[in-house]
Amino acid sequence: MIRAPDIERFYMVHPGPVAARRIEWAGSRLVEATGHIDGAGRSLLDVIAAFAVAHGVKSGTGRISDCALTATRFTTGGPARDGKAANYTYIRDLGAGHLPWGTFSYGRTPDGAPFVHCHARVEAQGIAQPAGGHLFPADCMVEGEPKIDLCGLPDIDLVQMPDAETLHSVFEVEEGSRDRNTEALFVRVRPNEDVTHAVEAACRAAGITDADIAPSLGSLNAPALTGAGRDRRALAHVGMEALAFTGTVRGGRAALDVIAVDEAGNPHEGRLARGLGPVCVTAEIALVRR
Repeated sequence: MIRAPDIERFYMVHPGPVAARRIEWAGSRLVEATGHIDGAGRSLLDVIAAFAVAHGVKSGTGRISDCALTATRFTTGGPARDGKAANYTYIRDLGAGHLPWGTFSYGRTPDGAPFVHCHARVEAQGIAQPAGGHLFPADCMVEGEPKIDLCGLPDIDLVQMPDAETLHSVFEVEEGSRDRNTEALFVRVRPNEDVTHAVEAACRAAGITDADIAPSLGSLNAPALTGAGRDRRALAHVGMEALAFTGTVRGGRAALDVIAVDEAGNPHEGRLARGLGPVCVTAEIALVRR
């Protein structure tokens, strides 16, 4: 686990028992698809699920862009309440809105219904710009024809399950190939693990030395970011929603960039400093072998 001295005070103690396995991964074939889909008054959840079903995949990640909404509901992450170490803070129920872009993970609930975990940039009347956060896809109503870029993982079963450690519901990796020749990898990272190190560990276990980060999201606690001039800035925000992770793995070494929002929805962007990108609740990282 990450216990670097300069982020020791941001180590998050969740209310439940600490799970023994901190990094979970599974390999899969890759089904990539890009296209527009008619929203026709459906929810964001239904639109993403319909696109995935049309391309024959039950799990995966993706990016949605240019998505107009008639109803917009999202929130940001922040300090503890309701017995949890980190929780949603300001839930915003708005009318018409627009998602310039967002990132999602797609899977199912235990009873087989589709489930979508989505973080996005949000434009709507009554909120400061730019803003972003965690969406409630079943409550966001779509109009028009948003674009979807899907990274389908047909050999993996992602199931939204209650997590005893954090008391949140998160995607668990239920099935997946351990074949070291798989085209893609899905990595689920638990709290307080460094995202960069976790990606490298999963790639080593899967026999992958080179990969590109596909659409990926999660949450972070007080990460340190580096800029173009290698200057480092530490963010003192807990429960930051990572709207998107991007980057590469080359020769087994990962370099991850992130766009994350604080409690107010304000964006922060940069390269994650190695060892200083601790997960808050979960990180869902998809990789494509190169």
